[in-house]
Amino acid sequence: MRGYGTTLFHLAAVRRGGRYGTDVHFYSVAVLALPRSFPDTVASVGTLVHGLRMDPLPPRAGAPVHVPTGRKPRMIACSVDPTFAELIFTERVLHMTADAKMGWRLHGDRMIGWIKERKPYERVIDLAEAMADVVAELPASVPARDPDDQEGCGR
Repeated sequence: MRGYGTTLFHLAAVRRGGRYGTDVHFYSVAVLALPRSFPDTVASVGTLVHGLRMDPLPPRAGAPVHVPTGRKPRMIACSVDPTFAELIFTERVLHMTADAKMGWRLHGDRMIGWIKERKPYERVIDLAEAMADVVAELPASVPARDPDDQEGCGR
């Protein structure tokens, strides 16, 4: 996908102890292999993860930031690097994420994106395209960080 190694698949997320004993949520997922690592960061339309009762946050990230409050749809965004968060959580990126009805996460040199339910692969390819658009917005000037130093949420 636009020069990035790409993996597409479907995923079932299981949450035990829900209203009916076990809740299963299905997602279509794309993973892009990036040319370098970025700070652990996540942005998602809130309804994608609401049923799981947990936010898809990077490890050691702290509390999520709902940006901006009152936004429709509700968005969850978090980064272990507050400076990176200021650079990436622009209105353009948030609109791109909301328009695609997706969630995405930067984890090292991978970008993982998801949409609700098992979709036809043409729709999962559209997800990967939207993710590549977000990657194009990533600032090139962010230095690589030691994973042990990555703490806190931004924005």
